[in-house]
Amino acid sequence: MTINVNLYEKNLNFLRDNLPELYNLIDNLEIKKSTISEAKDGSYTLAYNIAGNDYSIHSKYNPIRESAKLLESVDLDADHIVIFGMGLGYLVEQILKKKSPLTRVLVVEPEIEFVKQSMNTMEWNKLLKRNDFYFVFGANFDNLANTIHDFISITIFEKLEQVELASEVRLLKPFFDKAKEVLNNEVKTNLLDFKTLLAENYLVPRNIMNNLPFILKSRPAVSLKNKFNKVPGIIISAGPSLDKNILFLKQIQNRGVLISVDTALKPLLSRNIQPHFTAIADPSYKNYLHLQGLEDKIENFIISETGISAQIYKDFYSKMFTASIGKPLVQIIEENSGTLGTIDAWGSVISFAMNFGIYLGLDPIIFVGQDFAFSNMRNHCRKTSWEEAKVVYSSNLEELQRFERNSISGNRKIIEVKDVNGNKTFTSERLSLYKNYLVREINKNPGTRFINASEGGILTEIPNQTLQDVIKKYIHNREEIDVEKIKSIEPLERNVDIKKMSLFLNSKIKFYKNYKNKVNTIITTLKNVNNLSDNEFLETIKRAEAVKNGLYSVPQNGDIVEMWSRAPIFHLIKKMKTLEMNFVQLDRNYLIENTKVFKEYFIAIEPVITDIIDHFKGAIQKIKK
Repeated sequence: MTINVNLYEKNLNFLRDNLPELYNLIDNLEIKKSTISEAKDGSYTLAYNIAGNDYSIHSKYNPIRESAKLLESVDLDADHIVIFGMGLGYLVEQILKKKSPLTRVLVVEPEIEFVKQSMNTMEWNKLLKRNDFYFVFGANFDNLANTIHDFISITIFEKLEQVELASEVRLLKPFFDKAKEVLNNEVKTNLLDFKTLLAENYLVPRNIMNNLPFILKSRPAVSLKNKFNKVPGIIISAGPSLDKNILFLKQIQNRGVLISVDTALKPLLSRNIQPHFTAIADPSYKNYLHLQGLEDKIENFIISETGISAQIYKDFYSKMFTASIGKPLVQIIEENSGTLGTIDAWGSVISFAMNFGIYLGLDPIIFVGQDFAFSNMRNHCRKTSWEEAKVVYSSNLEELQRFERNSISGNRKIIEVKDVNGNKTFTSERLSLYKNYLVREINKNPGTRFINASEGGILTEIPNQTLQDVIKKYIHNREEIDVEKIKSIEPLERNVDIKKMSLFLNSKIKFYKNYKNKVNTIITTLKNVNNLSDNEFLETIKRAEAVKNGLYSVPQNGDIVEMWSRAPIFHLIKKMKTLEMNFVQLDRNYLIENTKVFKEYFIAIEPVITDIIDHFKGAIQKIKK
């Protein structure tokens, strides 16, 4: 059989010029386990050799018709399609040819040999130029998770269709089972993350602007970059397992850095254990309750991102270090003051605390009380602020335990799993997602050692040791760290030109006032469209589109509005996508519906703009005092 050498070379040249890493992988790959041969219909078919036996990946008679048959059971109008196993790519090509224009396609192929073989049959040079096509080649689950994150578009997400090349999936079942689990987790994570953003509507940016004068009085996290290089660090969470070994933390005595998440602070202080840093990331007021009443009890420092509750900044700003997590409003502050230092955070405060430990240069990083599970049918360790709130109404321990068990068993998304000791325990879908995210973050840092000394819970992906053994091995014989040198770090305001920052904020106010006038004008126009001709409808829609785009003439301005509230632009894009799918012809009904969608968008965005103006004005007044 004659291989299509020209197609192979064309594909290889494209990879060399556009995807050099994949090019090097494929160009240097020796074919050992797979063979291409001619099918009865004259096309190519593929076989895979396992333990000396050849297994067919495609039909030996008509592989193209075989893939077309499989397509009959695939919903090609689904907005997202994931293809597990591609073989020589017949199924991939047919799906891309017949799917809805808005559908995004992801191919998951662990066997690089198949990718190389498919370069004889598929026009990869054209395929990889598409903006609706994503791929993961090789058996790296971190790459898969990251690609899924990019692949999922929240604005069009309604249905995800999974398609299998059954012959390949059967042969490589362990990989594909794990890949499906990763897909499920990542989709849920993306949806949870976006739901969180929608739920935080207004909260984070309002907090940032209310916090501005206190942020400037706090110390920047960048001053701590690699400050404790190669010093052991212990990250303390408030999981139920913390009760088992919390007292051992007293043995550390400044020979390692203690980072507590906010929920674990009161349990630590109740045992006279002072963490060096307490990490806070949640913007809601309820997180202030973990610190309430501790102004005179905290001896060391707090590390937070800028969007936390304003009350925490008011009560503790002299002890605070502030970090950026890349939000547009924070970039405005940094442009006019100096770099805060960026520390990644998502979902749970534990990821913020761990990334802060990496930022400090800590090694090893040791987790304590990090269960990600309801160990012994409990939510948290004892003496947290939640327990305090319950004890106000009843100090009866048995009643408290019954309340915990009932709250856990009533969770509809509870999951039974094995803990670090191989025993049965329970967790929730949300806690499991947080754990998976943390593990991915850990895997991004191969140069740092991570140890789980929780002695409970489900963090099984890193080495597990007892806390006593960890202290003996890594901490006992170390010199004490100098905490006092941290107190000498100067606050951010030393480098701030208040006049310059006020002028900058005023320039933003001016833009948003002008934009608000345009929004109100277009709202009036869109309310009076009933008697317009088709051409007038089209002109009105063009004007509405121009007003919308005007928000992004300076990208930062649009980013700030979306940070304030994602809902208006999210619903606009989602409804526009729905219109495109439901209307084959751009007739008058389409034009009417289009103007309705724009009207809803501008009516929703007008109060957002008003709120931005008000909070920018308030921030200027506060920093001038």
